[in-house]
Amino acid sequence: MHDLLGHAVMGELMMNSIISARLGRDLDAMSLLEAKAISQLSVNTRISLLEEIMQSEGWDQDFPFVVPVLRELFAMRNKLAHSLAFGHDTTDSGDLTAVRRSFRRGAATQEGISLAKIVGLSRSAHFVTTVEMSFLQVRAIPISYWTAE
Repeated sequence: MHDLLGHAVMGELMMNSIISARLGRDLDAMSLLEAKAISQLSVNTRISLLEEIMQSEGWDQDFPFVVPVLRELFAMRNKLAHSLAFGHDTTDSGDLTAVRRSFRRGAATQEGISLAKIVGLSRSAHFVTTVEMSFLQVRAIPISYWTAE
């Protein structure tokens, strides 16, 4: 679960970088956008903005898993961040489930999260945040950055 949360942090940083690189006019504007503006938006808004940028540039065809994995990653991160570990359970097939308990407006809810799902999402998130989003970042940065104009 800690690994998954680390990928969520990396995903946020990469989203901020890609969005600001695509929307900024120059390096100063990109840095200002990344530090002051983009980071103030909600995660869901940033994912939607990234999705719009990817669709307008045609990058969604090359990287079709980025947005769905980010949506699932942050949904899982929210579940983990807003609940407490309550134990574990094993099904008849041997699958291990983490039991999480959360409290909202005085009502307690309990949810089981398959550890296989967490491991699978962690693998997908690792690939998306370290490989695919790195390629997106290179595409998003203006050519003038690379040519030192």
